[in-house]
Amino acid sequence: MDGVSFVRLPAPRGRFGRYYGSAWRASRAARRLAPDVIHAHGDDVLLPRSVPLVRTFHGSSLNEARSSRGLRRLNHYVLALLERISASRAMVKLAVGPESLELLRCETIVPPYLGVSSLPRRADVTPSVVFIGSFGGRKQGYIAQSAVSEIRKTRSEVALVVVGPSSDSHCWEAWVDHRSGLSDEQVADVLSRAWVLASPSAYEGFGIPVLEGLDHGLPVVAYPNPGSEYVASLASQRVPLELAHGEAFTSALRRRIEAGPVLDAAEQHASRDLVDEVLRLGSPVRLVAFYERALERDRTRRRAPHL
Repeated sequence: MDGVSFVRLPAPRGRFGRYYGSAWRASRAARRLAPDVIHAHGDDVLLPRSVPLVRTFHGSSLNEARSSRGLRRLNHYVLALLERISASRAMVKLAVGPESLELLRCETIVPPYLGVSSLPRRADVTPSVVFIGSFGGRKQGYIAQSAVSEIRKTRSEVALVVVGPSSDSHCWEAWVDHRSGLSDEQVADVLSRAWVLASPSAYEGFGIPVLEGLDHGLPVVAYPNPGSEYVASLASQRVPLELAHGEAFTSALRRRIEAGPVLDAAEQHASRDLVDEVLRLGSPVRLVAFYERALERDRTRRRAPHL
């Protein structure tokens, strides 16, 4: 966008640097810049309190803790406490989905989605399922592998293409096509060739993987979670999105593969209408009004008598 400039901070090292060191760096940068309004998406616990804050909440650290284990769970409980502090001081609170809208009493939903570089659909002759994410954790790639493995018992030609981190490439079975370090254009190429996107995430604050699949003209089979359920709530009955878990997830994948790689005209139009609506709701132009609202509320607060 015209008029936008960037102040780049050093990449964090390790989990502590990612979740806590970045807050310190962000605070130093904000104090140096002396802005009129700060719009934070996290890392805001140390930001100057003299500047009105607009805060976007990407889901809920509390619910992410419940879907995690070990130190990761403990860390997200701490982050959940920091989210509450952020919510108490923000002049304007925005959500990326209904979960944070309700839990943190945000004003409205602004989806974190600006579209993808879609390529023309040119699905491979051989049926393939694409999964984006890690083998374990909340993305639960092992469920996608198990489901496709079950389907391969009767249709051995079905492939599973995984776009994920190189650190867990050893976790996947030999027949899985695992790819890492891809550019956005290469990921778009993978999606344009696949027959169906599998998204068995235990938790998504918004459901970007689901929307990316639909934006690329793919049918999507996903686990129910706050993000996927929100996207489904915006969709008409003709949108090729099915939410299922357990054995029903495998059955849904099988049905989509049997239906072939091409969506019918009604499904294509419904997917496009859904994506266009999310793009409208997530437009950066909407944010300007929220910045003005934060400034006005800050001026009102400063004028109010202190008791």
